[in-house]
Amino acid sequence: MTAARPRRAVAPPLAAVLGPTAVGKTEFVLALAQRLPIEVLVADSRQVYRGMDIGTAKPTPAEQTAVTHHLIDLVEPDEPFSVAVWLERARAVIPEIRARGRLPVVVGGTGLYVSALVDGLDLVSQPHAPEIRQQLTAEFEAGGLAPLAARLSVVDPLVAAQTDLDNPRRVLRALERGLAGGRTDALPRSEPYPGRLALLGLRRPTKVLDARIGDRALAMFGSGLLDEARMMIERGVSPASPAASGHGYAEAIRVATGEWGLNQAIEATARRVRQYARRQWRWFRRDTRIVWLAVGDLPASDPELVGRGSDLVASLLNH
Repeated sequence: MTAARPRRAVAPPLAAVLGPTAVGKTEFVLALAQRLPIEVLVADSRQVYRGMDIGTAKPTPAEQTAVTHHLIDLVEPDEPFSVAVWLERARAVIPEIRARGRLPVVVGGTGLYVSALVDGLDLVSQPHAPEIRQQLTAEFEAGGLAPLAARLSVVDPLVAAQTDLDNPRRVLRALERGLAGGRTDALPRSEPYPGRLALLGLRRPTKVLDARIGDRALAMFGSGLLDEARMMIERGVSPASPAASGHGYAEAIRVATGEWGLNQAIEATARRVRQYARRQWRWFRRDTRIVWLAVGDLPASDPELVGRGSDLVASLLNH
């Protein structure tokens, strides 16, 4: 008699709410939680840092109490972090969420993180990650080489010392490897997610999103962003680090050090975030699996919108 083969565990279903910054993802998901039993996996490369709450639009303590959020506040602003670490944490928490009888929902705008989890990111056999390369190329086109060269010096000082920091190709290539996790022979291999997927996206007209980004920039500087910037300065966090060079923080640090005025910083932050939102949109729109919900100028918690989203999640996961 042939021994029965062990049954392979079925991966839990996975949903995602995606889209550019300020589109209303957190608001939408909090309302969605009133209809579906969910827990959130945050896919945001800045919300992993502790103490960086205002400038990253991190869910408030009350929001985190209402709906359990994972993958935030993982490291200090001066600690290194990579997509490989995030991916490992995400893969570990998904079955835990399912064991509690809840649906894991990935929420965020960092396309590289979402792609790594959903489509796989082979960081072992692939010494260069095309997703990271695309992101760095966009940053180079928007802000030039100097910020990226400074960032490389923080991510991997030894490699930076051996790299021609005036050569864009070499800087981008070295930084690409560093952000992918450093030593490629020590990184985990990630296969495409084997479970059922329900990928939703939120989109707004450009003028509406731009206005929301402007309002958010103004609100951040009025509600504690400068205090967070001063905290980073006091801790000695390098201005070139991924944390301190983030949208809003780089500008707030310049205000805190007397280099810029407040209005200049607010305008520069809004401009940078709008550029970033366009890159996010280009990233996500290439994925034909994403079902887009047109939000218009409505609140993202609009009952009809959330109802359609809830029905879509159920339909896609039961298909």
